[in-house]
Amino acid sequence: MTVLIGLVILSFSTIHLLEYLSYYARIAGRLAKRPVTGYAVQNATTTITRFFYLALMPLLGFLIDKQIPVATYQLMGLCALFGATLLSLLAFFVRFHWITLLANFIQRRAGKPKLRTDDIRKQLEIPSAFPRRRIVVLAAAVFLCYALGVLVSYYFALVFHDYRSTISQLSGIVNGFATVLLTFVLEPRIAAIVDDHPTHDVYHAVQAMLTGRLLAVGILAPALFWSLGNALA
Repeated sequence: MTVLIGLVILSFSTIHLLEYLSYYARIAGRLAKRPVTGYAVQNATTTITRFFYLALMPLLGFLIDKQIPVATYQLMGLCALFGATLLSLLAFFVRFHWITLLANFIQRRAGKPKLRTDDIRKQLEIPSAFPRRRIVVLAAAVFLCYALGVLVSYYFALVFHDYRSTISQLSGIVNGFATVLLTFVLEPRIAAIVDDHPTHDVYHAVQAMLTGRLLAVGILAPALFWSLGNALA
């Protein structure tokens, strides 16, 4: 059982790491003068996370069927959220190296000289007056739903075990709502910035979105998950 719990934490954390890293492909595409290719790389990276979801969902379902202790599930959920936060912070600290790697990958057949991390850092860290607060708030709302959708629905399935099959499907509803916000509210804003603004504005906008994601996954989600556990105890 301990191994399965560890696999849940690892799968959940890896999903968030890959999704966090995927957004930097937008910036890399702009730097390589191939924004559409950058978007394609982001989508490809996001698609890879679906394989980890294929592992995560059956593992959670099995643990619920085995009726692991509620306290154990709560601890597992918190560890998964903190694991996702730590890996996302790691991605934040290596972001310029990752962007450089992606940009050079995107332009590998264009016959251009390789980009250097120091040059990219200077280009992207140009101060920007672009308003970012709304992006942070929207991103926090979207990714809070994503972070808690699966964990909370299976938590209720564990507590109300007789209705576990029905309750576990609630994750699709929560994630669907988050997808609507992401697709029709947040993503169009980022896409417009990619199309109409200089590269350093694109970087600051993407970074604002990822800041909102970190705020949701690292602070808001654990606080709400812990509060929910105490309320159900």
